[in-house]
Amino acid sequence: MKVTIGVIGKNEQHPNDSVAAHTMAAAEAIGRMVAERGGVIVTGGRAGVMEAASKGARQAGGLTVGFLPGMEKSGANPYVDIVFPTGLGRARNLLTARSCDALIMVGGSTGTLNELTIAYAEARPVVILEGSGGWADKIRPVLHAGRYLDERETVEICFAATPEEAVATAWRLATDATRVAVADRP
Repeated sequence: MKVTIGVIGKNEQHPNDSVAAHTMAAAEAIGRMVAERGGVIVTGGRAGVMEAASKGARQAGGLTVGFLPGMEKSGANPYVDIVFPTGLGRARNLLTARSCDALIMVGGSTGTLNELTIAYAEARPVVILEGSGGWADKIRPVLHAGRYLDERETVEICFAATPEEAVATAWRLATDATRVAVADRP
């Protein structure tokens, strides 16, 4: 079975949205490295960080999956291999967060923050690439005990300083057979 790594981050859907060049380069590198390990990249299928991660994976011969908010396959970026037009709007974040073995957060706005909280509630490991902007650089100070989103301590939030570290950590967590998902807990 293939390992699925979600890459969550800013989309550039609004006129005042932009993603820094270094953030796009980091997302592309993450996509490439996950593909080189034989993993599948899962995103929201659109522009920005999602497109960069998909591009990196595709260029490395990897498989990419995109859960689109709308009903038109044409809304996907050109690097998505398997397109799921959900018609769910932002609710499609549930699919991205729940379907992955681990997620990597690269920058991000409110939609990314939503995916982070869903992944946390489902005990999906999340690695945050610090220095990539947006919520990735704002979340650390608000964590409970420096590692969790709340006092339930569902799953530890991990941080990485480089794309290489983010992929290595996410891969380790995604393939940890001793980790038990919330849905599987007694």
